[in-house]
Amino acid sequence: MNDEEKLKELFEDKGPSNFDKVIKKARFFSIIRSVITSILVFTVVSFIVLVFNASTLNKLGNDKMSELVYCYTIAHPNSYIGSDQMDDGLVTGELDYVTYRFLGNKPIFDGNNKESYSYIPLINGVYGDVSGLLHETSSDSEQRYNKVGKSVMQFYHPNVKYDRYKNDLSLLNNLGKDKVMEISLSFDKSYSIDEVKSMIPKNITLNWYWVDTYTKSQVAELSSHTEKIQNENVIPKNEREKLITPSTILYENDVYGIKSIDDQGKNITAPEKSFINTISSRKAIKGNHQQLYETLFSKLSKDKIKITKGDIKILGVVVTGDKDSLKLLKNKSFIKASSLGAVGDKY
Repeated sequence: MNDEEKLKELFEDKGPSNFDKVIKKARFFSIIRSVITSILVFTVVSFIVLVFNASTLNKLGNDKMSELVYCYTIAHPNSYIGSDQMDDGLVTGELDYVTYRFLGNKPIFDGNNKESYSYIPLINGVYGDVSGLLHETSSDSEQRYNKVGKSVMQFYHPNVKYDRYKNDLSLLNNLGKDKVMEISLSFDKSYSIDEVKSMIPKNITLNWYWVDTYTKSQVAELSSHTEKIQNENVIPKNEREKLITPSTILYENDVYGIKSIDDQGKNITAPEKSFINTISSRKAIKGNHQQLYETLFSKLSKDKIKITKGDIKILGVVVTGDKDSLKLLKNKSFIKASSLGAVGDKY
C-alpha cells in the first residue's frame, strides 16, 4: 500500500463513531424525558384546575341557592323553591330549580327557573328573556302571565289613589266548585298582623302578608305619577291608559312580605320571625342584595337597633280557597282591590 492509499484510508468515513452514537442516544432520552415531564405537568396542572373549578363552582352554586332561599323568604308571594340541581361546567355553572304554590293544602307546579354563576365576571351573564313572563305584554295591558300561564297577581298601595281597582272577587261565580285558587287582597289602609288574622275568615287559608316596606318618597312618587296620569288636561285619555300600568300597579315581583305557611303547607305560629331574622342577618353580609336588606331594615326598624313585630304593618295578603269560601270576602270594607292568581283543580 503506497502513501496515497494510506492517507485515503486514514481519512475515509467508516460510519458513526461510538461518540456520535452516545450523543444521539442522549438526545433521544432527553426528548422522552421532556415529553413525559410535560405530560406529568399537564396532568397535575389539569387536576389542580379541575379541582379548583369544581370546588369554586360548587361554593358559588351553594351561595346562589342560599341567596335564593333568603329571597323567597321575604318575597315571591305564595311561591316556594322545590327540587334543584346544579350543573357545573368549566368556569360557569347553572342552577336549575322548580317552584310551586299552595292552593289551600294542595301544592301546584309554578315553573322551572335557571340561575347562572361564574368566578369570571365577564362570563357570568344571563341571556334571553329574564322577565319571568310568558310573553311580552303590551303597554296598555294590565294583566300579566308567568311562564306557565298563571295570572300574575296585582297589588294596590292604600295611600295611592288609582284610576281603577281590580275586583276579581266578582269573577268567582264564573269558576267551578271543583276549583281552588289564590287571590291577592289589597287593603284600604295598613293593619297589624294580629288584626289581619282576625279579619280573614277561618275557612280561608292565609298564605302571605304584604308588608309595608315603602318610604314616604316612594309613596309620593307613586302618587305623583298617578295624579299626572289622571289629569286629562296634561295627558290624553288613551295615553293615560297606557301609562298607568308599569309605574303605579305593583306586581308579585315588586312586593315584599311574610309567608304564613311553610314549604310543607303548614301554618307557621309566628311567621314574622323568619322575615325579621332574614332581613336583620342579611343586611350585614356582602352580596348582590345587601343594599336591599339594608333599605328594608332601615325602613322597618325606624332607625332602631332591631325590627319588632309592632314595626310591621300589613297592606294586603294572599289567600287561597275554593269558590264558596272566598265568596265570604265579598263586600268586605277593608278590601280595596282583589287580583286572581293561580287556579287549579281541588282534587
